[in-house]
Amino acid sequence: MGLFYSRNDLHTEDVPQGLNQWVNHPEADPRMPNLFAARALILPSQGHSFHCHPGREEIICVLSGTIAQWIGQDRRVLRSADCACIPAGVVHASFNIGKEPAVLFVVLSGASLTEPLAIDMADKDPWRSLPTP
Repeated sequence: MGLFYSRNDLHTEDVPQGLNQWVNHPEADPRMPNLFAARALILPSQGHSFHCHPGREEIICVLSGTIAQWIGQDRRVLRSADCACIPAGVVHASFNIGKEPAVLFVVLSGASLTEPLAIDMADKDPWRSLPTP
């Protein structure tokens, strides 16, 4: 049986770059253990710096706003309805380069919950030397 979530059901998490609203997080709702999904709000001039997800693929869809999306050392500007697909373990980052908050819908495939959700790579080469807003 499928699951329905209203906006009141979402687990909201304040993060340095803005806000994450988890649609499904296996630690919060174990009924779908192989899927992470969130609505992420990134404030202007903020971002989710370079990181990777061991064992997890990710899809990022821009709902509104403008972001500079890095996948490895490749940078693209994404706007509403643009998406990025990131293979497991690949370093990536998302930065809001617009004047309004950017809203993303993010889906990560499952992996063992003993694996970290993300590993920070922002202070490692070559990521620390790449230009960011």
